[in-house]
Amino acid sequence: MEYFNDYIKATSELIKINSVESSKIDGKPFGAGVDDCLKKALSIAESLGFKTFYGDGYYGYAEIGEGEEMLGILGHLDTVPIGNDWTIPALGGDIIDGFLCGRGVLDDKGPIMATLFATKKLIDSGFVPNKRIRIIFGCDEESGWECIDKYCEREEIPTIAFTPDGDFPVINCEKSVSYFNVHLKKPKFITNIQGGERANMVMDKIECTVSDEIAAILPADNEFGVMVCGNNLTATGKSAHGSSPQTGDNALWKIVKFLGGYDTSAKNISQIICNTDGSGYNIKCEDEISGKLTINIGMISCDKENITLSLDIRHPLCLTREELYEKLCDTFSFGTVEYGFFHNPLYIAPDHPLCKKLLAAYESVTGEKLKPITIGGGTYARALPVAVAFGPIFPNQESTIHQKNERAKLTDLKKMYDIYLKAIEELTK
Repeated sequence: MEYFNDYIKATSELIKINSVESSKIDGKPFGAGVDDCLKKALSIAESLGFKTFYGDGYYGYAEIGEGEEMLGILGHLDTVPIGNDWTIPALGGDIIDGFLCGRGVLDDKGPIMATLFATKKLIDSGFVPNKRIRIIFGCDEESGWECIDKYCEREEIPTIAFTPDGDFPVINCEKSVSYFNVHLKKPKFITNIQGGERANMVMDKIECTVSDEIAAILPADNEFGVMVCGNNLTATGKSAHGSSPQTGDNALWKIVKFLGGYDTSAKNISQIICNTDGSGYNIKCEDEISGKLTINIGMISCDKENITLSLDIRHPLCLTREELYEKLCDTFSFGTVEYGFFHNPLYIAPDHPLCKKLLAAYESVTGEKLKPITIGGGTYARALPVAVAFGPIFPNQESTIHQKNERAKLTDLKKMYDIYLKAIEELTK
């Protein structure tokens, strides 16, 4: 029996549920929307014949098969905030011009549901896996990983695992992920400045209010595209995932470059922060295994005294978190730097059986013989002893993850679905 159309319908149903993390309520640790999405996913899995478990709203899982060993497939149901300026319904789950559309279709509702329905098709074909298959639904991947931390504290750890929350063909190396908050004394000419929604999203809009003195000399027409309306300044950019900030257009850069023409402190800050390779911060580096450092300022806020910048840095294996902190303290010697969220790096050797079998599955469907890759993104794979990220983004494919108008071609979703089916078979035979 073919389950692809059922898979698309189920994914559409999940997209319709707004699962951006919100305040804890009635025992729902990540808010009502995330909890509703988890319960819906478990209900779908149960209807397909999986045994399901609800982990107090932190996580859930669907399991099928027998055996002492376990294949784990980890995905997440929470999403980043919807953001601005969508031209299609963000929570519609609609099919438009051959695309399935809506927040989460690629990150990560569509991919994790593809593994569920692919497993169902495989079992119904008569295949008997040599280990249990457990599909784990996380609920806090975008905001802090409390979900997978709870899972690892309470539950059985898979023998091998993959997460459908990265890129094809196989991601065997992930850079360290370090967040820092930088606190700087607020210039007297700024009364308010706010922008961004998450550290791991390129800032696509920023608003700034300045004093009468500087407002009087700011031109309405400027090369940076900053809108000037009296004392209020607004700049817009393009959002992108914090692991690849070079693909976005950070609105903060436009404001500080514009103000830098009229204020020395703004000019000095612009020379530090207006780059994604860390060169202005004196942290630029790379190594052969894990590649180049990237940095994103995802949020800016202020109070009466200080401005706070939220940094998301993806750094190669050659630079530790502690070394990074020391360098940032030197760069921002006129402010303070504090540690934030952190993920250790991931590295699984390319010749490991997990990598080899997943690459074979990818090649059998696409005909492409490729090698594992490194990314700056942080996936659930690094939470487990033997795990990698596997899809859903294909090589050289434009990604709309963390952007407005998130969408996926139905033909790509079918190819992804077929790859996951073959991968699950390879890993459990």
